[in-house]
Amino acid sequence: MHERILVVRNSDKMASVVEEAIDNSAFDLRFQFGFTGIVASVLEHKPVLVLFEIACWEKAVQDSLSELAAFAGFRSIRKIILSDKAGSEDAVSALDSGADDFLLKPISSRELLVRISAVLRSHAIDTAEEHVLTLGTLSLFREAMEVSVGTERKKLSPTEFNLLSYLMDHPGRVFNREELLENAWVPWEIEDRRVVDVYIRRLREKIEEDPSRPQRLLTRRGQGYLIIDPESSRG
Repeated sequence: MHERILVVRNSDKMASVVEEAIDNSAFDLRFQFGFTGIVASVLEHKPVLVLFEIACWEKAVQDSLSELAAFAGFRSIRKIILSDKAGSEDAVSALDSGADDFLLKPISSRELLVRISAVLRSHAIDTAEEHVLTLGTLSLFREAMEVSVGTERKKLSPTEFNLLSYLMDHPGRVFNREELLENAWVPWEIEDRRVVDVYIRRLREKIEEDPSRPQRLLTRRGQGYLIIDPESSRG
């Protein structure tokens, strides 16, 4: 199976070099026109790289990079900016915002492929050792979006992963529903603040020996939720 690239453009009327440089024998290309809903598109297509093909560096692109950076599950996705024109500080701003490379047209098909391959190869070296977050016997595998207690690994949905990752990044700290919705949720997915309770229950089914009597993912009545290492708390 070919690695997938999501190409994001201002509109479907843009002149493009991407199809000329990259055919589906090298990568599986998917397209989005406009920047609205970038998180939803990444969740749907699961690309290894997002290529922003733009007329110029602008706030909408910067905001899209910020949206992607906000979700732990997207950390492994590479981002490249391919722009028609650029000011003196645009490349610096793009890299500061989370882009892995900033390319300027005109660019040859060969150079574009080489730069894409270099970004993906660099990332493969960086992630050769899987990034695992642990809390006692609980392990969260960030790249695979899986969790284990002991030896059995279980797959997490993107929302389950974001929620558990956020809690494990702050062990012992109590968060109310609003804080969790603000920091660990896909915005368009929020319809009812009680959705937090639903996902807490789902996580307990995956990380607790007895979900009805949780030892790790706890409720503080009237305050919110927290995660702890039960062995450490006994000591």
